[in-house]
Amino acid sequence: MRAFFEKRAPFVMVFPTLIVLLIIAVVPLIYVLRLSFTESTLSAPFKAFIGFDNFARAFSDETFGRSLVNTLFFAFTVTLLETLIGFVMALAFQSEKRLGGVVRTLALLPLFTPPVAIAMIWRLIYDPNSGLINHYLNNWGILETAVGFLGNPQLAMPAIMLADIWQWTPFTFLLCLAALQALPKSAYEAANVDGASNWQIFRRLTLPLVSPAVIVIFLFRFLIALKVFDLVFILTYGGPGSVTNVASFYIYRVGFTQFNTGYAAALSILVLLLISVVTTFMTVGRDLILKRLN
Repeated sequence: MRAFFEKRAPFVMVFPTLIVLLIIAVVPLIYVLRLSFTESTLSAPFKAFIGFDNFARAFSDETFGRSLVNTLFFAFTVTLLETLIGFVMALAFQSEKRLGGVVRTLALLPLFTPPVAIAMIWRLIYDPNSGLINHYLNNWGILETAVGFLGNPQLAMPAIMLADIWQWTPFTFLLCLAALQALPKSAYEAANVDGASNWQIFRRLTLPLVSPAVIVIFLFRFLIALKVFDLVFILTYGGPGSVTNVASFYIYRVGFTQFNTGYAAALSILVLLLISVVTTFMTVGRDLILKRLN
């Protein structure tokens, strides 16, 4: 009997946490799913059952489709750049002890700063009248007149991406640095004894060993980037037009500006399904890449 309880002790200790997580995750999901089949508003939840009408409307909603394209484009682009820059920085500071410690400390500052504060800072930087970018570009003679970065259809999305890269590159840098420092030192000692060059060590040793961790970092950051909201809300409010209108912001506008919570719930379910499909394909792709590397 004692062996029976000892064998199941870990499950018994984790069980309360699992119950809490299930309640937090499942109950809101069921609530949103019920709302998606109704013509609900903020003042009248579960107003009338309309079946799949909200989902049918979503498939013909051009603005929603555009927001999905913007979301995927934004998430993939910033994640790729942040992972690449973070990995290069990690390689540069891998062997640095004193300077590396200072850089790691500074890298934590953007992560500890609230996203709304970061968005407000970048809004001031982009300001056409008193922003730092316009100030220096004008002083250096690169620009003759001030540029409204956030009001320009060609520059608004890159401006948001730049702010996101500044905020999240330290995150990928720290994770890549941890992955590099966890690599076995014996393999590098053997490579140095054999007379391998730095490029050969990187190409034949570092890259294959660290690739699984970097791919996981990319996927993790990609999932976070799909939920972007704060920067869009503060910097452009989805504009100009719908150039920076991402899925999370569009759902917010439908639910809390137009008060159509039933339709917003249906959009949320569709976004959840899309993210699940994209994540599945990326996970399968990761496994195939890892098999080839091994």
